[in-house]
Amino acid sequence: MLRTIELEGTPRERGWCHGQILGAEIRQVRRALLAYLARLSLYAGAWPIFGGLLILARRFLPYIPNHLKQEMAAVAAGAQVSLGTVLLINVTDDLANNTPRCSALAVGEDLTADGAYLMGRNLDYPLFIDILIQLQTLFHLEPDQGQPLASLAWPGYLGVCTGMNKAGVALAQLSAMSRDRTLQGMPAALRFRLGLEAGATAAEVAATVQSLPGTIGNSLMLCDPREALVLELSARQRAWRRPRAGLITATNHYQSPAMQALKGRFPPRPPYSVLPSYHFTEAYSQGRDRRLQELASDRRLGPSDLQPILADAEVANAGTAVCAIFAPSQKTLWVARGEAPPVNRGLFAAKKLWG
Repeated sequence: MLRTIELEGTPRERGWCHGQILGAEIRQVRRALLAYLARLSLYAGAWPIFGGLLILARRFLPYIPNHLKQEMAAVAAGAQVSLGTVLLINVTDDLANNTPRCSALAVGEDLTADGAYLMGRNLDYPLFIDILIQLQTLFHLEPDQGQPLASLAWPGYLGVCTGMNKAGVALAQLSAMSRDRTLQGMPAALRFRLGLEAGATAAEVAATVQSLPGTIGNSLMLCDPREALVLELSARQRAWRRPRAGLITATNHYQSPAMQALKGRFPPRPPYSVLPSYHFTEAYSQGRDRRLQELASDRRLGPSDLQPILADAEVANAGTAVCAIFAPSQKTLWVARGEAPPVNRGLFAAKKLWG
């Protein structure tokens, strides 16, 4: 069963509740990170590297809005961990320049029975797969200001990389390798949360996100009942892509002509990753994108049809820790509940987010 946590009230109230309920799991996440760093350091132990990461993470603090800093501090207090630990959980992808491998598609118009858009996404992570699957949590957020939203994430995570707001805008964050990156900006998933809180359409969410200072490369897929788009982002540049014949796809490389000059090198395989080196190449990203196009073109699709597309052997992999499908017009989410990667080879649980 998909664990769901309801968080409402002021930032401090939401954060304290989050930390109190999930404190043991937040400490488990910290232990997993320390264990990995210890394997990397061999002789020095984990703490020198962990301390260095905390110093880097603090560079984002001036760019994080006060209400989110208050929520983070309350999570830390409720969980009995340091603020630095919670901050690090929320900026790891920004520091690592987006090591996840991800795939997403949205279909609508003539490709769905009623013309309304559907969206599906895989989140493929190279490390910590077991803990990501085990601790996956659906957060229902009722902020004191802005749109209520649902975020499929993990203990201690305040941003949104997979989620939908009550207005019916679904969001999926995908990494994009970019030469234009900086630590002087708002962490990506926190920007995306602010976008969902502010916007009632995919275009409004995109406009909010692109108005905020960026950090790294991303392709942000957004989908409401009548519109889908991909907002390609670097630290300072952005470009929009629209569907063709009711289909839009994204993996981990820029596709907009305006962003080609900013393409960066794909990172090497992290030590002890479950994925082979080929999965850290643009060729693998392009291959997944072509396969999504092949599988989704020229036929009518419903939510159950997106499940085998995302589970296809050329799309999913040993790092697929999250798979979610959204029907924004129905305010409904389907989450893969497989206990081993790729999780979308298992059953899906349906969740009506709002009536």
